[in-house]
Amino acid sequence: MNKQVLNILLLALLAVIPQSITGQIYNSSASQIAASVGLSLDEASWFNTLNTFGLLIALPLGAWLASRFGYRQLFRIGAVVGLFSTLASSLCMQPAPQMLSWFGHGLSASFLVLFAHAIILKNLNFRAIAYAESLVLLVAVLVPLGIYPYLLSILAENNLWRWSFSLQLVPFLLMLSWARFGHWPHLEETQEIGFNWLQALLLTIASCGIAYILLRGERFDWFETPSIIWITLITASAITLLGLAIKNRRGRGQYLDASVLASRIGKLSMLQAAIAGFVVLAISMLTSVYMTKIMQYSAANAGYINLIGFVGMLAGLGVALFATCNPDRNPFKVVPIGIIMMIATCIWLTGSNALIGQAYLWPAILLKGFAIGILNITLTIHILRSLPRQHLLETIAWFYLFRNLGSLSAIGEFSRFMTIETSNAMQKLAENYDPLNETFIHHQQLITASLQQSTLAPTPERSALLLMSQLKTQALSVAGVNNYQWLIATTLIIIPSMVLTMKWANHPARPK
Repeated sequence: MNKQVLNILLLALLAVIPQSITGQIYNSSASQIAASVGLSLDEASWFNTLNTFGLLIALPLGAWLASRFGYRQLFRIGAVVGLFSTLASSLCMQPAPQMLSWFGHGLSASFLVLFAHAIILKNLNFRAIAYAESLVLLVAVLVPLGIYPYLLSILAENNLWRWSFSLQLVPFLLMLSWARFGHWPHLEETQEIGFNWLQALLLTIASCGIAYILLRGERFDWFETPSIIWITLITASAITLLGLAIKNRRGRGQYLDASVLASRIGKLSMLQAAIAGFVVLAISMLTSVYMTKIMQYSAANAGYINLIGFVGMLAGLGVALFATCNPDRNPFKVVPIGIIMMIATCIWLTGSNALIGQAYLWPAILLKGFAIGILNITLTIHILRSLPRQHLLETIAWFYLFRNLGSLSAIGEFSRFMTIETSNAMQKLAENYDPLNETFIHHQQLITASLQQSTLAPTPERSALLLMSQLKTQALSVAGVNNYQWLIATTLIIIPSMVLTMKWANHPARPK
């Protein structure tokens, strides 16, 4: 490995380390952060929402900044925004600075991930791209999914969540030092381009509107809540106007070039990006919810079980690297393996219940990790490497916009399904909680005996509380299993749609 390649790889890895940590802090420490700043969990969910807004806004903005001012300035801006956001998250215990800092974390993450992919794709050859992107995705995706949940949950349980942010100060300071004094891997190229305020405004409204609707759908009935209906109408209008503005080149200057979406291959690649984001987020979210909400594992215990999944991810990474490092191999031949592993995970967990032990989960977690490793690494490397280089930054930005759209769709679909299925299961199970029902009498006798053995008086209030807890656990268990079935059904719809789209994209277009 020559010095040039080593510099590029170190720069890219340094850029993605902080954002990979921030992405898992909310999942591991939301309740502790909410308590520290005096917010309810519902209010604290805005941390995640604002972080997502920052991620989506910064992708096209970062592409424009790099084109206008160069890669070094994009790198520096991302590091500065991340540094100040980290200081605010670590030191300020008021809601407003915390909210602002989470938005800043999203901005910084997208600036830096855009930079990391761009310098790799711009400067390396076919084989080197596969190895470099594999390492970057290992640090940015696989380690956060496999190892960070355990480490961050331990910090959170000991009320040390601020250290999760404070540790990021080191890479941000290193980035600023490198941007000022370090060797740069290529000559900077800048363009004298204006900023298209019209397209920027419309794209911001459209992307943030979609994110809000999908992220907040768990808490609202989309078809009955007036605010959601109005936001949906505004978002739909913004999407329509944005399409017209891009097509007719409205507004002065430039924002996010959409030429990559004009070709069939470009459309197929964006669909694949969305599907990859959907599948990876769906299986990860459902498994996490099942372990923490249904099986009542603590975040640390769930993170510990996920460590076995990291072994599967490494195996999937090896398969993906084998498929992508040689130009004579077709990476899509390994994608069905990942899909089969994901479906096998869902089938395995569909036959489980809230009383199973950790040993029963390990095969499913291992299969899940293997599926994520194959699908995430293979599709990301192949799609980014196969897209045209004329508008490299815009191509990466569009890829991550569609990938985030897929992830948000998974959150919206399965969060909403979880709410609906839990409600339906509660109503169905509650039918048995009748004083004259034999099942109810049997449960009540068991609870009375349990209270007597624990030297507590079997009062009606205690019995009712335990009965309600049992009912809730059963309802969540039913809803969790049903959600895995929904994921299997969704996947079986996605597969033929993807196959037909690939045939359409590879079929030569008729001359006009």
